Amino acid sequence: MPRYDPAGTGHNPDVSGPTSDVEPAWIHEAPAWFRGASAPVRLGETVYATGGGLLACAAADGTRAFTHEGPYTSSLAAANASPYRTSTLAATSTGGLYGLNAGGGIEVPGSDRRIGAQRWSGPPRAEYRPTIDHAPTTNPVAADGTIYAPVVGTNDLAAVNANNGSVDWRVTVVDDEVISASFGRPAVDDDAVYLANWPNRVSAYDRVDGTQLWQRDRDEQMQLSTTVTDAGLVVTTRRGVALLDTDDGEPIWERDLDGNATEGAGAVTTERVLVSDGLEEFHALDLETGEVDWSAPLEGETEPVVADGVVYAVERNASLVAFDVESGEERFRYEPSEVPLSPPIVGDGRLLVVNRSRLIALEEST
Repeated sequence: MPRYDPAGTGHNPDVSGPTSDVEPAWIHEAPAWFRGASAPVRLGETVYATGGGLLACAAADGTRAFTHEGPYTSSLAAANASPYRTSTLAATSTGGLYGLNAGGGIEVPGSDRRIGAQRWSGPPRAEYRPTIDHAPTTNPVAADGTIYAPVVGTNDLAAVNANNGSVDWRVTVVDDEVISASFGRPAVDDDAVYLANWPNRVSAYDRVDGTQLWQRDRDEQMQLSTTVTDAGLVVTTRRGVALLDTDDGEPIWERDLDGNATEGAGAVTTERVLVSDGLEEFHALDLETGEVDWSAPLEGETEPVVADGVVYAVERNASLVAFDVESGEERFRYEPSEVPLSPPIVGDGRLLVVNRSRLIALEEST
């Protein structure tokens, strides 16, 4: 799922990716309607991407498995669904939350239609409102058969059953008649769901029934993303990063990076927080203390991922940059012919990215 796991670390400790210059292993040209900007996901031997619909390709060579048009703009989160033989893929759009068939459903011969491609739609079941170039909406999170996602067009957070889209619980995060909250991707651990939002707020809710565990209004308006770790809750903000106590939301440390980030997220390993300041630098912070270990040039916001000692980040939605996690040394840079370039996913020595009308697998140059 987006950010790899329910906790939102962006760190997969069991895989590796390229460590030097890369080239395409394959490029899949999507249908004309596809315009993607969200990170792809991989489930088994299939890669899925969204952008005005669902695109599924073989991870090995990019061969198309199926496509299905629909109002899906976020990345996907895969959940086991007991009534079905294939997983349910959750996606959001400006119209709400959707549960998609990872198997693609049944193709209707002689047409572009598929039966059973979309299993359900969740709250608010509103009319889809197109955005410019299928701009991504907030990514959902899947854990133990439940989908956690902000309810589009409201100030609410909901837990939805992956089997049928029914709402297990729904809470109002910002008590305001005006739709004023802008949510980051939720982070989930065994006990709680954590959520950052504009303006000012970080909240924690019981996973089972949605009971509010704590809520903190912080000094800075831009509370961008949450990542839950054994050390505490990592929260990225407009100016920097904070580590909060997961029990009560009180700060353990706060680091002002003099930044200006309005979106993006951090990647977190067992030792470091890796994050852009939104301006011109990328930083590695010690997870326990918040001290800056190293900084490297990188323009704009990003959503990095980490594997096997390398952190991968997209600069200005246009260039993929790899840094050594220990030293900050730049390992390589890849610039495709199109923009935007999505955040990457990593595994089997490859990186997978969505590049507007294409899905690309990158491997080390030979």
